[in-house]
Amino acid sequence: MMSSNCDPVEILVAAHCLLNPLTRVRGLQPIPYCVVGPTVQLPCPEFLYLGPERWAVTRNQLDLPKFRRFCRMLITHYADLLEMLVRRGARLRIVGIAGSPSCGVYTTSCGYEGGIVGEAQHERVPGRGVFMEELMAELERRGVIFQAAEVG
Repeated sequence: MMSSNCDPVEILVAAHCLLNPLTRVRGLQPIPYCVVGPTVQLPCPEFLYLGPERWAVTRNQLDLPKFRRFCRMLITHYADLLEMLVRRGARLRIVGIAGSPSCGVYTTSCGYEGGIVGEAQHERVPGRGVFMEELMAELERRGVIFQAAEVG
């Protein structure tokens, strides 16, 4: 899987909402991002697990065994695809969302600890979101090399 000048093809592995802002929590603006070249769009675990009517959550609210199992179920086929692409010579660049409880690569969120729904303090903290943590752990387990970045 080489480009015409014999350089490996870079595959963008994008958090879902970079390409489809309709899955973002209501009230969050789309993240401007220009996609160039081959792209794999990851599923949005929060949208699929909590639905479109969800409110903003933090990593500590999602860091549960059942949500982690759900994320691992979602990534299995994607990890297979990415592993096969890398075996054919592709390079992977995973792009997540800064501060996301699911798709943060270098920063995630914490702070809300339950109780009556209302204004809550969400704080960006170092660390990965639950979904990216599971995806990257699976790729590392398989020996799949990737680069990672986040936007937003």
